[in-house]
Parts: sequence; C-alpha cells; structure tokens
Amino acid sequence: MSIKANPNRMMLVRLKRRLELARRGHKLLKNKQEKLMQNFFALVDETTDLRSRVETAFLAIGASYLEGRASTDRQALEDALELTTKAGSLDVDERHEMNITSLDFTFTVPERDPAYRLSATSAELDAAFEKLLASFPELLTLVGRENTVFRMAEELEKTRRRVNALEYVLIPDLEEVIRSIADKLGEQERANQIRLMKIKDMVKERGKKV
Repeated sequence: MSIKANPNRMMLVRLKRRLELARRGHKLLKNKQEKLMQNFFALVDETTDLRSRVETAFLAIGASYLEGRASTDRQALEDALELTTKAGSLDVDERHEMNITSLDFTFTVPERDPAYRLSATSAELDAAFEKLLASFPELLTLVGRENTVFRMAEELEKTRRRVNALEYVLIPDLEEVIRSIADKLGEQERANQIRLMKIKDMVKERGKKV
C-alpha cells in the first residue's frame, strides 16, 4: 500500500471520490484501448494490402526499366535519366483522432512531355517513367498509412500502460486504504460505544450510592 492517509472521515470521503474517478477513468481508457485495437488491426490489414500493391507496381516498373535499358543506347539512357526531372508540389494534410495525428500526402506534378528525345529511347523505358509517375499517389498514401500505424502503436502502448497502472496499482491501493481507514474508524466507533457504556454504568452506580 503506497498511499499514506490519516484515518479520518474527511479523508475517507476524499479517497472514495478519488476511487470513483479512477474507476471512471479506467473505464474510459479501456474503451479507448478497445477502439484503438480495432482501428489498429483494420489499418494494418489495409496498409498490408496497399504495400503489396505498391511493391507489385515497383516490380513492374523495374521490369520495364530493365527491358528499356537493354534496348536503349547507353548514352541515350544516361541522357534520359539525367534530363527526366519532375518538379511538383507536395501538400500535407493533418487529421487528429483519439490523440493520434495522421498525415495525408498529395504530390501534384504538372503535365508535360519528358525532356529527353522519345526517338532515342525505347517504349519500355518510356513506360517505366510513366509507371513510376503513376505510382506516386499510392506510394504517398502508403507513407501516410504506415506513419499512422506507428503512431497508433505508440498510443496503444501508452494507453495500455495507463490502463494497467489504474487497474493493478492505483485502484487496488485506493481500495486497500479505504478498507483500512473504514476498519480503523469502525474500531474507534466501537471503542467509543464501549467507553460510553462504561461511563453510563459508572453514572448508574454512583446514582445508586447516593
């Protein structure tokens, strides 16, 4: 028992109120934990499927690039890689739910022809660049989802520790202190009653002698 308290009625009332608040907080945190768990596993499944699609897309990009590299002159390939740059704008939106900040990324690239000469490269290389650009939305979505998964896991761990601290430490300690104070107050009450009875008997005895 780590809670120190004077055994009086005022302290007993305060501790009972504190215990009620602790139980209420424990219930709220337990509900939050359960909701977080549901959201977490749903998001993990969704993120796993999304990662699988992104990985499949990048395998296709790699295959197109290898085919394009095999059928493109080396100098033309180096020129294409050096000249193919895309400038765009990255927007980040924040969402807040259950003390978790989720990020949504949007990358906008202006539509324009590649800087290199199409006649000098193979169709496979052009396809690789197009697939790479088309993969950005899902790739950025994956980044945001995985970031949310990590943050949700951290919040779950914090919530779990708080639930356990209330359930296995604070609430049992409060209950033990309350029982101890109630027992001591009961003993004091019984001792007072015995004392009053003795005084009453003494008064009666004196009355008889008079």
